[in-house]
Order: sequence, then C-alpha cells, then structure tokens
Amino acid sequence: MNTRYPFPASPNGWFSIGAADDLVQGDVKPVHYLGRELVLFRGEDGCARVFDAHCPHLGAHLGVGGRVCGDGVVCPFHGWRFDGEGQLVEVPGLDRTPRASARAWHVCERNGRIFVWHHAADAPPSFDVIGYRDDEASWTPWRSSTYRVRVHVQDLTENIIDRAHFGKVHDMAAPDQDHFEVSFSGASMVVEQSLKVTAVSKTGIEVSTRTTTCGPGIAAIEVNQGPLEMLTYIAQTPIDDQLTEVNLLFSMKHLLDEESTKSISELNDQITNVQFTQDVPIWENKIYRERPIITKVDGPVAQYRRWFRQFYSDPE
Repeated sequence: MNTRYPFPASPNGWFSIGAADDLVQGDVKPVHYLGRELVLFRGEDGCARVFDAHCPHLGAHLGVGGRVCGDGVVCPFHGWRFDGEGQLVEVPGLDRTPRASARAWHVCERNGRIFVWHHAADAPPSFDVIGYRDDEASWTPWRSSTYRVRVHVQDLTENIIDRAHFGKVHDMAAPDQDHFEVSFSGASMVVEQSLKVTAVSKTGIEVSTRTTTCGPGIAAIEVNQGPLEMLTYIAQTPIDDQLTEVNLLFSMKHLLDEESTKSISELNDQITNVQFTQDVPIWENKIYRERPIITKVDGPVAQYRRWFRQFYSDPE
C-alpha cells in the first residue's frame, strides 16, 4: 500500500518496461518496476520475455550475468536453464531435472515499447494494448524523453480531465470554440477537447485533440490539424510505492517537405516536454484529497475515479 495514497501503488494493467529497439536478440537486462526485480531478455526466436529476476535454486539474479539459450535463459550461478515459459529444463550434472520454474510475465510489444501485464491477483490480461502507427514508414521515428516522478499513475491520468489547470499551469488560452467531452468504456477513457496553445504564439494556436487511455499505464494523444497528424504516446509505469517512470514519445506523419517535418516535430516535442515538467513540482508536492471540492470549471473527477477503481483488485 502506498502511504501517500489510499490505494495500491501498482494498479492492474499493461505497463511499459523498455523500448523495443533497445533490446536486441540475445540481450539480458535486469529491470526494476512495479516494486519487483525482473529480468528482461530477447530469445533466439526474437521474442521479448520477462521473468521474475531471482533463480528458484539459490536466488541468483538471472539478469546479472545470465545468458540467452534458445527461447529461454540460463542462470549465471549454477547453469540452470529455463525455457521461454519459465520452466526449468536442464540442470548441469543431473539426469533428472527437478520441478521448478521462474515466473514468466505476459508480454506485449506494440508502439515501439515492451509492455508487461501486472495483476495483483495474477489474473490474465483482460484487455489489449491499443496499436497506433500501422504504417510505420509514413511516421517519423519516436522522439523519446524519460522522467521519474514522485506521483501515482492515477494522479497522472487524472490530469487529462483537469480542465481548470490548463490556463494556470500551462498558460493556455480559452479556445474560440469550446469543446470538452469525456467518455468511459471498459479499460479506456476518451477525452475530446479543443485547446488553444500559446507556447509559440501570443494569440494562441487552436487545436482539437483526442486522448485515449489504455488502462492505467498508457495514454495516446492524437492531434489532426490540417495536413498535420501527430501522436504523443505516454507510457507510465510504477517503479515502487513512491516513484513512477513516465516515457513521453512523440511522432508525426511525414509531410512532403522533410525540413518542415523535422522542425514541426522538434517544436512539438519540445512543447510536450515543457508542459510535462510544468506539472512535476505540483504532482510531487500535492496530497490526494479523497473528497475534493469540485466546481463546474473542473472536469469529471468523480466519474474518473469511479472508472479507475476497476484497476485495483480490492477497490476499497
């Protein structure tokens, strides 16, 4: 239980633990997320896998000195070999292999990231990671920035529907055509709204955005403005009961003019990161109000919190 929040530090859902391109075939890496030590590796079959880190034999860390063998991994301490499902298949010097396993996690590679499924009661995945950028060649490579912030993922995502803070924290102007609509369906919350961004123009540039969440760990912000098709992809993963890692990724469809593509991509990535860092000191120093005073200028905070409860095994 997170001492700062009245709910578990790690909700149930898909969470990013790395960039797909950073893990090549044969790589074995130790990672720490969701309050756990894990080993991330890519087998000879090209698939990324995640196991609990410590060998069931004498507790060696499989990610520190372990090596890939086939679709599985070999412990660095005594050479115990586990297959891609985490089952022990060989012990050097023994004719008969003991019954043992390293816990294997559900893994999904999508949108340039590697995700693991976390569930406090070990239930299997109940929803899929939403895919974007089907035609990879028509999109720019991801521009990626990573932050570690003292905040819970529920607080992070609540920011999306907090209309009142846009003007105060991010210096946005009121849009000429006000539009704000929030809908909840299963594991997704969809927020459609008009924003007037003043970061590059005093008079402001009005944009229409569509933000789709995928459980508690993923949010995708789509902006289609004239010839521009842009996507900001946010992957947020609890590290422990205090810190959350947030990966901000920006990509856009190539324009006919590559110089324009490059400059627009750089500018929007910069704006995204500036706006994110503006929120950080507030997140890291605020407390969680279980019964906040909500006014008509705020977003649907109560509805959001009721929707989010589904991601805890024990909502209370």
